[in-house]
Amino acid sequence: MRHPMLAALSLLGALMLSSCTSSTTPSSGPTVEVYSDMNASMLRQTTEARKGSAEEGITVVDSIKIDRVRILVRRLKLHGTDDDTAGKDIKTEPFILTFTAQQQLMTTATIPNGTYRWMKLEFHRLSNDEADRYYTNPAFADFIPPERYSVIIEGKVWTRGNAMPDTFTYRSTVTANVALKFDPPVEVTSASILRLVMRFDPAAVFVANGNILLHPLDPDSRSIIEANIKASLKALKR
Repeated sequence: MRHPMLAALSLLGALMLSSCTSSTTPSSGPTVEVYSDMNASMLRQTTEARKGSAEEGITVVDSIKIDRVRILVRRLKLHGTDDDTAGKDIKTEPFILTFTAQQQLMTTATIPNGTYRWMKLEFHRLSNDEADRYYTNPAFADFIPPERYSVIIEGKVWTRGNAMPDTFTYRSTVTANVALKFDPPVEVTSASILRLVMRFDPAAVFVANGNILLHPLDPDSRSIIEANIKASLKALKR
């Protein structure tokens, strides 16, 4: 490895969660709608950070643009109390949570009345049985052979002043169970639609020391990027 291991950041590409309720009249209880959204702005490296990259022996990057992030989610739950381990299921079957510049409706579900304090998101690789079950489903095609990925990030990277970017696809096998807390808690009744917007900010996924951009395909930076992905999911109520 060309440079010393850099500490993973505590707040990275944040998965921010905002919520609102609106009146409706469902017969079976409140409805939750889960949307995805992403800040797809260009990530640019400063002259000072570029110099730092060279000093650390890191591949020098001018800028990065993330076009799409896909996360393989195994389960999605809402929880009412801090010690509520059972929770209320939103999604129990694997699905692909996709982040682009366009907001997208990912899933809907009916939930009981009550106050919810946190959401649990599990992103994992498919099991053997799941890989067999979803093998012919085109939505899962990139997540099955050969490594059964859990996170796929696609974008463009500009290096050393080149006018034309290189496209890249970063594939990860990291797994995590992430608690996304609502602050303050959200209360829903049978006359409510709970809209949750998950916003993925990729700005710090390919970052070291807070400001040095890492080349997504540099093998010497992979351990830092993997740690960043694990630490990048946070919940903020807007």
